[in-house]
Amino acid sequence: MDSPPSLEQRTALSGDRLLCIAKVGGVAAAYYGSAKLGLSLAFESGSVTAIWPPTGIALAALIIWGRRVWPGVALGALLANAWTGVPLYAVLGITAGNTLEALAGAYLLQRFADFRPSLERVRDVIALVALAGTLSTTISATFGATSLLLADEISGSEFGSIWRTWWLGDLGGDLIVAPALLIAVSHWPYNRAPGRALEAVGLGAVLVAVSLLVFSTSTTLIYLIFPPLIWAALRFWQPGAAATSLIVAGVAVPFAENDTGPFAGHLPDERLLLAQTFVGVAGITALVLAAVITERRRVEDTVEYIADTLQESLLPTQLPEIPGVQAAAEFRPAGEPHVVGGDFYDVFQGDDGSWAVVVGDVCGKGASAAAVTGLARYTLRAAAMHESRPSRVLDVLNDALLRQRSPSEFCTVAFARLEPNGPHARATVSSGGHPLPLVLRSEGAVETVGSHGTLLGVLEHPKLNDATVELRAGDTLVLYTDGLTDAYAPERIVTHADLTTALASLAGRSAPEIAREVARTLLGGTDHEPRDDIALLVLRIPAAAPAPAKEVVVRLPGQAGAVPTARRAIGELEPTLEHAVFTNLRLLVSELVTNSIRHADAPASAFLKLRATVFRDYVRVEVGDDGHGFDPSELVRGHDAASGWGLYLVDQLADRWGVANTDGTNVWFEIDRG
Repeated sequence: MDSPPSLEQRTALSGDRLLCIAKVGGVAAAYYGSAKLGLSLAFESGSVTAIWPPTGIALAALIIWGRRVWPGVALGALLANAWTGVPLYAVLGITAGNTLEALAGAYLLQRFADFRPSLERVRDVIALVALAGTLSTTISATFGATSLLLADEISGSEFGSIWRTWWLGDLGGDLIVAPALLIAVSHWPYNRAPGRALEAVGLGAVLVAVSLLVFSTSTTLIYLIFPPLIWAALRFWQPGAAATSLIVAGVAVPFAENDTGPFAGHLPDERLLLAQTFVGVAGITALVLAAVITERRRVEDTVEYIADTLQESLLPTQLPEIPGVQAAAEFRPAGEPHVVGGDFYDVFQGDDGSWAVVVGDVCGKGASAAAVTGLARYTLRAAAMHESRPSRVLDVLNDALLRQRSPSEFCTVAFARLEPNGPHARATVSSGGHPLPLVLRSEGAVETVGSHGTLLGVLEHPKLNDATVELRAGDTLVLYTDGLTDAYAPERIVTHADLTTALASLAGRSAPEIAREVARTLLGGTDHEPRDDIALLVLRIPAAAPAPAKEVVVRLPGQAGAVPTARRAIGELEPTLEHAVFTNLRLLVSELVTNSIRHADAPASAFLKLRATVFRDYVRVEVGDDGHGFDPSELVRGHDAASGWGLYLVDQLADRWGVANTDGTNVWFEIDRG
């Protein structure tokens, strides 16, 4: 047997019922108030009006809150029609028609059109017009006109005219009021469109001025309404289209009622029908335009996402750590947005312990280039597992490209086999039609490695050669695509001499610095986007670590008094350091020692270890404790966090830092000098 509901469940159910009752009451009140406004414009019959906003309110309420709020529609319709002087059974018939109309409209939209209230698809706008505006409104018009006929409120000869007025009045409510309510709810807070507040004010002022001009004169100028509506749809999308339609209706209806403007000279109901129909058609036109724009934007966003994801999948997420080698990459796609480029690079380890270094350039862009890039990258990885000579690896790729049997699927590749050996390394290089790799020697000389081979994917037997170069401590191997030299061609060409000069000036710098500065030097100084993708891969054999100029090692108690002790200890380094470096050093040492005391979770008798070492180019500090370690990514907070400031400062002020969680916790950081 089921157990009775708990207090929490009963409370939730009670709250849900109260909320539903409140929604029903709100719908009834809104329906009644707008109905009184519509009936005040009734001329041919006290129960029939050409302006009937309640239809749009009822439809929007049932779509947004669900069909269970239908009693609110029925109650509002009953109260609104009870004072029109028609018999009770006619009032009940009209009420039934109004309620069934709203239920049918919501059902048809949700059941057959997969309707979305945001109206961001053209199909949603068309469904609103066809299923709700045109079809469901026939229910209310038929019920209402028939009820009035049975009550002898209208004659048989008037039935057609009354039915048409009733149907068109409800149609206007569905086409003008319902979209405005649906969009108001689904698009909040209205900040997705490109238009901004000041522009909206200007648009509103222009639209009001144009509407007053158009609807206050008998001269046919109604076409002037469309430019502001188009402006609203282009810049403010659905919210703009719906809001401007309401503004136009708010100006057109009063002038039509007073027999002024382009619709003057007709019967009162005819004037109102003409005004409302014009506003409805103009509003739907603006909504269709807005839907086209948002659908296109959605497609562009999808294409951008796919392109970015595909581009990322064709490049390493990060370079692997090569023992004894510093590696850095610089990749910049061409200026054309959302298009997958043809440049790629890769670094991976072979079965024999050597490392494969690849930079390539596929002909073309887009999906076809991405397919060739994927083929090239994974073919090179597979071939490198079986072939030791780079030229043979490229030959395997050439065969794979030829098997595709597409004359446009070719590429250039520079492939290097790197064999680190302590403070030295050996690189064997082969180029398949690619710019030749460069070696930057520690003393500043720049050398070209290898010889140009044949494009891959063109000839069955390409010309491919291997060249070997020895890399000593401080030397750097640089591989790049022609986008680095042709980024702004033909206006600006980077010559081989320009490239070697830029590299020579960076001798002795780290791999990341070389990659960054080469790109800045060769590609900076222009606002234009590069015409081609740019890939740059830098591998440097670090120079022997210099002997420390000064070092401080101290053992600290795991208590609050350790902080001033640590500050006094590193004070010995002040004479050997620049003022700014020492100031940051002292601050960060204080923060790390404080963190160790607070978070190490070690016995009170435990000690901390502080080591500060001054080298020629940088200062390194290590603070160790007996704690259990931590993940630094979980503790680095933003500038507005309540805690985590210590590691946040380390992250901001240090040039490099990290955590070693073996044998306790050892947090280190380095600050570059100069």
